Amino acid sequence: MRNIKKVLIDLNNNKKYFIKDLDDSFHTVNGVISKEDLQKNETLVKSDKGKKFVVLEPSFVDLWENLKRGPQIMQQKDVGLVLAKTGVNRNSRVVDAGGGSGSMCLSFANVCKDVYVYEINPEHYDVIQKNVQAFGVDNLHLKQENVYNGIIEKDIDVINFDLPEPWQAIGTAEEALKDGGFLVVYLPNLTQVQKFIESCKGTRFRVLETLELLERKWKIQDRIMRPEFEMLGHTGFLTFCRKF
Repeated sequence: MRNIKKVLIDLNNNKKYFIKDLDDSFHTVNGVISKEDLQKNETLVKSDKGKKFVVLEPSFVDLWENLKRGPQIMQQKDVGLVLAKTGVNRNSRVVDAGGGSGSMCLSFANVCKDVYVYEINPEHYDVIQKNVQAFGVDNLHLKQENVYNGIIEKDIDVINFDLPEPWQAIGTAEEALKDGGFLVVYLPNLTQVQKFIESCKGTRFRVLETLELLERKWKIQDRIMRPEFEMLGHTGFLTFCRKF
């Protein structure tokens, strides 16, 4: 059951609010939205100060913004690249090992048939469990198990490793993946990337590419057209492999 019932957007300043209780009125700097208005199926409402607000059902993106954070999450730029490069769809069965806060596995669950998550750290496991409940997904199967000891599921389409030593699980990944399946490894530094690529020698994995994705926003307003002063630079290296 999702804990966010509605998303409220203030049209005066574009501020977004997450409503968890529809049985009480909601207070903002631009007035109070009555519980009666929140419970209606109307998109446009007004506060007691006459200010306009939009009320929406929460989308996946809204829920992602409210994700409970524990360990460092995979950013949307990296998540999107994984989804695009592996071509996952509604028929895909995926294993995600090292679930962290759940950013990647929940994104998989949003488009895939079944997602199996291996997370041995009890604190991280608790964070993912709470996020799964908040998102209201029922196709994500969370396990407090060490993926280095093996993957039970077989004939898997995609395996994602966000692990400090993914080379320890390359054998079990090879057994679990179907022919043509993808193995994706997310690592913070190149020394780890190099060691993982070396571990692929002698296996059925073909290393396709290693990528680093940088994100730069632009400010476009009237005659101003320039990049923002801050950008989202290095977050991690993504190495894509395929089993042949």
